[in-house]
Amino acid sequence: MLQRKKWDVDFLGVHPSNEEIFELIGRHKSAFVNKQNTLQFYIKLINEPPDSFPRNQILFTCYPSDIEKYGFQEDYSQNEYTRVNELSEFLVDSLVLFKPTKKVLTNREEHFYATNIRLIPKLESYKPTQTFKSIPIFSTNQQDMTREEFVESLIQGKYVGTAEGISIEPYDTPTIVLWREGNVFTAFGLFDKHEYAHGGFSFVANDGVKEISFNPWINKTYREGNDDDALLFLDQDSYNEIEGKLKSVDPDVHILREAFQPSSYNDEVSKNENEDSNETSQLDEDGYVKEEEFMDHFINVTRDNGLQYKEADLYNFHTAMKSNALTILAGMSGTGKSKLVQAYGKALGLDANQLLFIPVRPSWTDDSDLLGYVDTKNMLYRPSDTSIVDTLFIAQQDRTKMFIVCFDEMNLSRVEHYFSQFLSVLEMDSNRRTLRLYSDRIAQQIYNSGQYGPEVNIGPNVVFVGTVNLDESTYHFSDKVLDRANVISLEVSEYSKLKNKNSREAKEKTRRPYTYEQYSKFKKQESTLSLSDDELELLWAIHETMQKESRNLGIGPRVIKQIDQYLKNLPNNSYLGREEAFDIQVVQRILTKLRGPEGLLKGLVGKINEDKVDGKIYEVIEKYSRVSKFTKTIDVLYQKAKELKVNGFTL
Repeated sequence: MLQRKKWDVDFLGVHPSNEEIFELIGRHKSAFVNKQNTLQFYIKLINEPPDSFPRNQILFTCYPSDIEKYGFQEDYSQNEYTRVNELSEFLVDSLVLFKPTKKVLTNREEHFYATNIRLIPKLESYKPTQTFKSIPIFSTNQQDMTREEFVESLIQGKYVGTAEGISIEPYDTPTIVLWREGNVFTAFGLFDKHEYAHGGFSFVANDGVKEISFNPWINKTYREGNDDDALLFLDQDSYNEIEGKLKSVDPDVHILREAFQPSSYNDEVSKNENEDSNETSQLDEDGYVKEEEFMDHFINVTRDNGLQYKEADLYNFHTAMKSNALTILAGMSGTGKSKLVQAYGKALGLDANQLLFIPVRPSWTDDSDLLGYVDTKNMLYRPSDTSIVDTLFIAQQDRTKMFIVCFDEMNLSRVEHYFSQFLSVLEMDSNRRTLRLYSDRIAQQIYNSGQYGPEVNIGPNVVFVGTVNLDESTYHFSDKVLDRANVISLEVSEYSKLKNKNSREAKEKTRRPYTYEQYSKFKKQESTLSLSDDELELLWAIHETMQKESRNLGIGPRVIKQIDQYLKNLPNNSYLGREEAFDIQVVQRILTKLRGPEGLLKGLVGKINEDKVDGKIYEVIEKYSRVSKFTKTIDVLYQKAKELKVNGFTL
């Protein structure tokens, strides 16, 4: 088998009649006994599929094992006619909820299967000619918000959470969404577009958000019937009727929103422009906002969002973001790594189209899961539901805007597999960072090649960041990833500071979005090496020490250049000086690669002796105390020595 493709979307189907199967594919039976002497049957799709799903694919293969949990048992002692008849009678009064999966065999034949099957009783009103629409359901149990907060979030275009089983692709906006309180359902609409990011869905209604009771139609719906149902299916005629009702009522708030913003950014900007302010932006000699002012604003935004990171960590994060192609935020779960990326985007004034969050899935095995694939049957390029391809094409077309792409929990799957193309491309010069989607040879045969060309250039206006948790459910990084990334372990401040929020100050300094040109003024791009002789001697000494222990360990020239680039881009500040920054780079770029068993690393890391370590790396940095005190390096070596002693290995 060459390829497996899954859609994390719920479909509604029905077991078709023999006549329907003959009309669709020319076969005479909708169920039959295959060569393995096992029943095999078809499910016909009866709802509107996602935009990226092949339009002519409406039949899905199933097996009796998929419905055994509902009481069906195949009797192999019976003849084929009896076995098929028993199956058809078992399914005649049910509709089928399922998730689609595509398998491409070695002969390149594509087969579509129904997985995660759930049976739902047919309503008396069911007609074979009916088609259905899926509608997401939101509730207090699922979204952890009240009805009033939900309505306010809809009106303001804020994120309202996720709805499992609903397509998140940009062209699949549900015009209607539901809010559930017990057995009471309310329909909201009519929505024209949506965004999907780390906070789930955010909807836009150009004519204002309207609502009506959904209960008159509830008996016409199909759903699993659980308290935590996240979607239901309604026939197309009833769906059209609800849309008509919503069009005829007044909006909850008379707001026409011309452009999508994840928060009331435009209102804040207008307010600040109209109010007299005692503060003026600090501009440099070229008329650009100074980096110090941006950092002050960034720190205030983090405080306003309830984040209590140390200022030195925030300067470390900012310096890594502007000087490196990939930054990774590590730490235990719940410390606000994703919120820090959101705060950085907010400080830059980025909207939801410029700040893309991609939740990494454990099932990802190659870059087609992240990027998409060529549908050779329909000759279409099918971008994945991550929206990264759309974002990269938008960024390619508008180089004036900044874009941040965040891979949330990026090590839930092996980064080297799904991120392989990026790892090779991101180390190239910005004008050569071209991502290949498919071959130029077939570009003229791809119907949507005008929208999705065979390649896309990743300009310097796109910055990549990832968040990771290091536990038993995740994978660890290979050297190929560590050589290209700053891995930052964040430390939170004392909990007593959680009470301090500078929301007023953060709002007072809200400004227009930073363009890429403005952001690039924060960068120093000199190619000449600026590391001092002592710093270079120290790095060479560490490299030689590591090489003596293992030829697979050491510091490559790429890492040296990236450390130099980081130090050149460190802003002038009172929180993180050059000595401390050099210490941090040793931790983030060198010590992250010290992973393995005690037999390999004991000499380098050493053992704990009177609350300090006595390994070879410690001996090297002790000789170069004039470069830095290496406080963090010593702390990490101490921790690794403890891991070697207790576990016999370190990660």
